[in-house]
Amino acid sequence: MKVDINLNGKIALVTGSTRGIGKAIADCFLNAGAKVVITGTNKAAIDNLKAKNTSEFISYMQVDFTDDSSVKSFLADISLLGKIDILVNNAGINRINLNDATTDEDYDLLNKVNLKVPYLLCREVSKLMKQNGYGRIVNVTSIWSSITRSGRSLYTATKTGLAGLTKTLAVELAPYNILVNAVAPGFTATELTASTNTPEEIAKIEALIPIGRFAKPAEIAALILFLSSDLNSYMTAQNIIIDGGYTNV
Repeated sequence: MKVDINLNGKIALVTGSTRGIGKAIADCFLNAGAKVVITGTNKAAIDNLKAKNTSEFISYMQVDFTDDSSVKSFLADISLLGKIDILVNNAGINRINLNDATTDEDYDLLNKVNLKVPYLLCREVSKLMKQNGYGRIVNVTSIWSSITRSGRSLYTATKTGLAGLTKTLAVELAPYNILVNAVAPGFTATELTASTNTPEEIAKIEALIPIGRFAKPAEIAALILFLSSDLNSYMTAQNIIIDGGYTNV
């Protein structure tokens, strides 16, 4: 039996979607027929994308999630859209350091981007979803919301907080036909991964993954596509780990 995911007529907002996992999510949604709002931090890069791609199915919005005024303006703009069927909070940052070497600035920055901004977007977008009686929200957490390792105290705290936010929102929004889930990727082969790890370091990590390799961004996106579609009619309040078995070793 062939099962097609059809997002025709749906509008999706995907944060941090000009590269990596976010871009794969946006591409998945576009291939399924959705109109996708893509966000990025770099204004020049966003302007360049706008000039290159004039498809009616894609719109680009520049927003700096570290800047309060930029976030405030962004929230005002999306409130004018009138309809958002799917929200994927994908944007996030990490700073690896031992807890006693972290700073207040590190704490504030990671909490703002990884937790406060998703909270604000869920709050404002869910208002539109409630008006329309439909919604799918997916928050991208991390395997570090379930396990941890040295140097990840702030990242783990924010991603665990995002998983907790997901659960509560799922309970609150279920009566309005809005399903809220989180996806927790493990090691994924993105441009950032390749630039911050040597081939030797990547090989060492792959040896610890039962499947024996990093995830492809498209594999993470496929799970998020399912959760965001009408094929998912009952799953909510979950933080789904997709890591090739890494967290079970």
